[in-house]
Amino acid sequence: MKFLITGAHGDIAQSIFRILKLSYKKAVIDGTDIRKSGPNEFLFNKIYKVNYPSNKNYLKYIKKISKNYQIIIPTTEDEIIFFSKNLNKFKNTSILINSPEIINTFSNQLKTHAFLKKKNFSVPNFCLRLNDIRKFSNSFFLKKNFGHGNQGYKIINNRKEFNKLNTLNKKDWIAQEFLDHKYKEYTCAVTQLGEFCDVIILNRRLNQGYTYFVQEVKNLILKNTLLVLAKKINLNGSINVQLKINNSRYAIFEINPRLSSTVMMRHKLGFKDCLWWIEYILNNKLPKNKYKIKNRKLLKFFDEKFL
Repeated sequence: MKFLITGAHGDIAQSIFRILKLSYKKAVIDGTDIRKSGPNEFLFNKIYKVNYPSNKNYLKYIKKISKNYQIIIPTTEDEIIFFSKNLNKFKNTSILINSPEIINTFSNQLKTHAFLKKKNFSVPNFCLRLNDIRKFSNSFFLKKNFGHGNQGYKIINNRKEFNKLNTLNKKDWIAQEFLDHKYKEYTCAVTQLGEFCDVIILNRRLNQGYTYFVQEVKNLILKNTLLVLAKKINLNGSINVQLKINNSRYAIFEINPRLSSTVMMRHKLGFKDCLWWIEYILNNKLPKNKYKIKNRKLLKFFDEKFL
């Protein structure tokens, strides 16, 4: 078996690499990245240096490379969108990717908010283009409209901070309701493959945008809500739903239409969505057992450790 993982020097690619090494002992696992050298160069068998997907030579080069692999696993937003738009050009290679409709909707924060609100899911009270806000009135969370992660994101608390945003290209940024310390944050993986559908709900703690601690949570109301979401979007893969909850309300503030950075933590807890998805695509094999909650805690330091 030969796998090709894009964004090879990223944390998601590293986690997927480790899962594959555990699951497919004799597999060849290569990567692509805009950098030849980086933190994961000693993991992968080989890393191809590639251009950004927006470069006119990217398609030709990635098509040439892909002929040697059974499956491509894109991990960066730009490449996920690229493959979504060019699926017909990779007919002989499987790609671990959600449907174009899911990627188009959930790669865009404004589209995500509008879709969820229309389908009667609970969301932040507002999600607006930054250039639609003429003056500061309430605190809000500043984030990019396209893509995910926390680079450049911040809480805007006053008029002085708001006025400093004039240096930004405001059409690229949004203002979203800030859900304060009264809310607990959760990351949820939702997987639907054929007739199989399952959810894992994790209370998480973050440091500089990265999850370092999770605890399994049993919440049947939320689980059923996420199962309904999977049906409504015709999911045939895996997504990551991020939300916050207080005593009276939940609000979905972001959906990643891909495997997320907690994929290895989930794998160790028994929610093996990366492996399930691969086996379904390559062998049309459905998971035999669903994930079982045991109220465990998991700390990610240099490795994941059960507490």
